[in-house]
Amino acid sequence: MEAGRGSLIEEADRLRDARDWRGAADAYAAWLRQSPQDWPAWVQHGHAVKELGDPEGALASYRQAEHGLPRDADLQVQIGHALKRAGDATGARRAYGRALALDPGSDAAWREVAPLLGDSLVAAAPEAEGLSLLGDPAVVFDLTDLLSWFGAHRAPSGIQRVQLELVGPALRAGAAAVSVTLAVFHPASAGWRALPKEVFLRLAALSRSGADPFDAAWEDTVATAQRALDAAPEFAFPEGAWLVNLGSSWTLPDYHLALRAAKARAHIRYAPLLHDCGPLVVPEHSPPDTASAFARWFSLLAPHADLVLSVSAATQAEAEALRATHLPGQPSPPGAVLGLDAAPVRPAAMAREHPGVAALAGQPYVLFLATIESRKNHLFVLNAWLALTRKLGAARMPLLVLAGRPGFGGDPALALLRNAPALRDGALHLDDVPDAALPALHRGALFCLYNSDHEGWGLPVTEALSHGKAVLCPDHTGLREAGAGLALHFRGGSEPDFLEKLERLVTDAAFRDAIATKVASGLALRSWQAISDQLLTVLAQQPDHRAMAPTPPSLPLGAIQPLAAMAARLPGPALAVAEMIRAGAGWHAPEAWGCWTRPGRALLRMTPAAALGRRLRLHLLLRAPATPQRLRITLRGTAPLSLALTPGSETVAALEVTLDQPVMELSIEAEPATVGAAPDGPAPDGADEARQVGVGVVSIMVCAEEDVLARLDYLERQRFTWPEAEG
Repeated sequence: MEAGRGSLIEEADRLRDARDWRGAADAYAAWLRQSPQDWPAWVQHGHAVKELGDPEGALASYRQAEHGLPRDADLQVQIGHALKRAGDATGARRAYGRALALDPGSDAAWREVAPLLGDSLVAAAPEAEGLSLLGDPAVVFDLTDLLSWFGAHRAPSGIQRVQLELVGPALRAGAAAVSVTLAVFHPASAGWRALPKEVFLRLAALSRSGADPFDAAWEDTVATAQRALDAAPEFAFPEGAWLVNLGSSWTLPDYHLALRAAKARAHIRYAPLLHDCGPLVVPEHSPPDTASAFARWFSLLAPHADLVLSVSAATQAEAEALRATHLPGQPSPPGAVLGLDAAPVRPAAMAREHPGVAALAGQPYVLFLATIESRKNHLFVLNAWLALTRKLGAARMPLLVLAGRPGFGGDPALALLRNAPALRDGALHLDDVPDAALPALHRGALFCLYNSDHEGWGLPVTEALSHGKAVLCPDHTGLREAGAGLALHFRGGSEPDFLEKLERLVTDAAFRDAIATKVASGLALRSWQAISDQLLTVLAQQPDHRAMAPTPPSLPLGAIQPLAAMAARLPGPALAVAEMIRAGAGWHAPEAWGCWTRPGRALLRMTPAAALGRRLRLHLLLRAPATPQRLRITLRGTAPLSLALTPGSETVAALEVTLDQPVMELSIEAEPATVGAAPDGPAPDGADEARQVGVGVVSIMVCAEEDVLARLDYLERQRFTWPEAEG
């Protein structure tokens, strides 16, 4: 740098520090005439001009700086400030959003954008960056599961981590989609609401940086997310968009009912990600309600999904086998294996080292990273560890570090950990380790082990390998794919085989080093961005067709079909029919006894088997609300049936019809009524007991008019208790 030039920029900086904004602006301008590619100087010129009360002039300078500093988050914040001063709130929000995309941890950007998220007048205009080919799909990621998790937790578990790592790269400019939108399902309105991308970026950054759910910044972000969703209108899907659900939607009431309505309205296509089939294969490791909900969800997978994504080939094959066994004749939807063979994202180092991890410095230890739950079978590992400790002596044993929060069925393992003297001294449970502390935790480990009775993939195995560690894990399900041919596998559930391999890893440093060397030279992991790109590419390559609502279900003549949320352990056709027979938005979520309609009109659609042209009789068991109710039932081809129900009564309605088309549609119209207490106790999910309903529908049966036995059986079952086959 020439002396004159150096003195010129130094003079500009001096005037800036003295807050002589006119002098600084002139000096920076003189310098930039000589050095127009000094991008930081353009930023400083913009600052000075902005202080002079000229936001448009400042913006022009910031835009010049942007040519050379396209990934500078603070510059985007300054652009946002200038746009805000110029009165362009929408442009300011867009700039702050870009700042968060570049640096999700930017407190300055978040402070500015957070107050704007609930303001419908300040839209997040789409970015014009990046190129897309005509016909590339619009993609809507359903993040209901992720937001629900963040309502109670901060650090992600496996399913939440997958959502974070796949959605984040999809939001970048130039991703393989015309548009990427985030949405959350809203059960009360049976629709979706848009989630601002800025909220996702902020939550993702904070969830990686800490584990304390009571941290003020975390609580503020979660509260802001809820306010933004409360203020958002119902989301209108782009025509033909993909709705991609990477989380667990089986717990959401009436998700498939809303999905059918969206398919009918906007012809959207639906692609869920199947993480595993554990609730069906090993249901003892899930709460009973979860197993039942998953069985219903699985029964509805094929009729609703236009593409089923699986995290491993093993999971895809397992799902096909379950469908063939329990849902014979149900066609399989197209499928694709996504694979989670990704190197973990390395978050920024923590400002203060995690105390539990720091205390391990200098100690030899073995790491088992997993939620403390029965499916991970920590009891198996702890009992084997005790046996090896007794054989070798405590002095020769490293510390066993169990990193993971407590989960379902984890109490016996935690009790053994507390009560066994050898484990009190020889094992350590860390339940609050954030993502930012995991690299240090892996680096210090002698080796890693992992156990599970069933797994879709096994991210901790892949993560341990990515750190160059020897890994001991079972040889079943998706764990074989997670092990990438480099993990040391033992026969699942075999304590002798596990102990033999564990002892060698503990005592033979050369053996450990040889495995670690093999891992370092042979491991080939993708980035999460590559997997996200694969997902978007798979969606784009699917045939472009107008997705329609699933065909109304086939109802065997004479079969009694409940409308209840049946508590079946395994999937089955009846579970699918109970859900799919309801149509439109006129329904509350099913309960254990049946289903309430909403006030107004509710529809039932079905395809009676082999009944076209036949004279049929339809029976409907109705339950009255807590107040008197009048209703009108209409079936095409019959005269409307009007009924007056006394409070709390049950009534069988019967209609006769000759079926002249394949689909039978039944309309039930009722005025608003108060439900009162639910028949089997309080209203579900803490719902208001004064909610408005129409009438309760318990079950339906269609039979040939002359089938007196079927009609008698239906009536008898309303008065007698019959044994039912277990699901």
